[in-house]
Amino acid sequence: MAASRQARGVYECWPMFSLALFVFISLVVGNETFSRQVSMHYNPGCNITECQSFPPSNNNDTHNNLVHVLARGHRDSLHYVWSTIGAPTVLVVHTTSKDSELRVDWERLLRATNRSISGAITFEPSNAVDFSMAVIFNKIWEYEDLHDKSELPEDDAEMFEPYDLAKMRWDDFNMTMNATGLTGNFTGATTQQDMESLFQNGSISFKIHAFKTDDRSTDLPHLQYTSNQTQFDFTIDSVEPRGNMSRYAMEVMLITEDKRGTHVDLKKLQSIDDEYTPGVFELFELTTTHGAQTDSYVQWKPVCYTKHTRSMAVATPAKTHKLKEPDTASIPGDTIARAYFTNLDRLQRKALNVSFGLTGDGTYVASNFTSWTGDPRGHHHVWRGVHLLQAEGRRKGREGNEGRVYQGKRK
Repeated sequence: MAASRQARGVYECWPMFSLALFVFISLVVGNETFSRQVSMHYNPGCNITECQSFPPSNNNDTHNNLVHVLARGHRDSLHYVWSTIGAPTVLVVHTTSKDSELRVDWERLLRATNRSISGAITFEPSNAVDFSMAVIFNKIWEYEDLHDKSELPEDDAEMFEPYDLAKMRWDDFNMTMNATGLTGNFTGATTQQDMESLFQNGSISFKIHAFKTDDRSTDLPHLQYTSNQTQFDFTIDSVEPRGNMSRYAMEVMLITEDKRGTHVDLKKLQSIDDEYTPGVFELFELTTTHGAQTDSYVQWKPVCYTKHTRSMAVATPAKTHKLKEPDTASIPGDTIARAYFTNLDRLQRKALNVSFGLTGDGTYVASNFTSWTGDPRGHHHVWRGVHLLQAEGRRKGREGNEGRVYQGKRK
């Protein structure tokens, strides 16, 4: 179903559609402050030809990108492994050793044919691994909302074929990496048949930004950041919509070890504090619980923005849909999550969709821009986490940790 000339004209006026999904990773110990040595490495230890930078020989060639952000503390280490191998994934590992190291068996990861890639990624010493999890950005859904009701169809067959992020052609991250500034970009386009033309002037990109110091962002919502964090910014730029009234949704998958009867719950919380997000009083929380103790969680506020300059005037809801329990076959075949976790059948696996827009807002083609933000929940324990999406709001808690979305582990 092709977009109409009028829809394409609107699209050209706003050449960027940005979901602005920010992922932050953090270790916060009560009110204690401490510094970390933070570094960024591209394809560490790889000397086979599949890792080398080279111009693609054809339109389907992709670069095998793996980026290791290492934050060493006085007594522990945080490892953030980002990769577009298989599908965009961040592997998060906390170790109790300040000297722990990432090990990648590149031959197994990139050249395995008749054997599994499981075990290609490890951390040494292995007995120092305290917590591990992975977040996979799996699909981008697009559906035709002819009646402008902003209702994501329950049946996948009622939507366009999704953009499978495992079927992307990725540029060389090393060409954009700034090891001093701790930034870089993954940029790609789909290789799915009959969809490549939609990326003729567009792309999907992921920007990483880690931090060496403590400060506050100059951009809204002016979040404070520390050397414990790294940021992931997801953007869809100038990809042509397939419908006259297209809307989009993102499927996010979370996997972690299933220990001591782990179960995952989705909760909706109410807040009386909307200082950083005027008019938004709800908070969603995806918690991982062992018995009576909540160990890990993801939080976000149900709000997104339809223009580059964020304000209350261009805010529109982001809808959170029910949890799904995907089987192991739904985990992309070559993702680094499979390379690290050795027993997929014993993993806790959850997936959910977040869709963007409100009835009457004109759908995606009215602005070609959507950004999704979130908010944290304050307490004074050890927080080990991935912040999924940049947050805007604040719940009353300790100073310096407002306006964040956490996915991690509590003690």
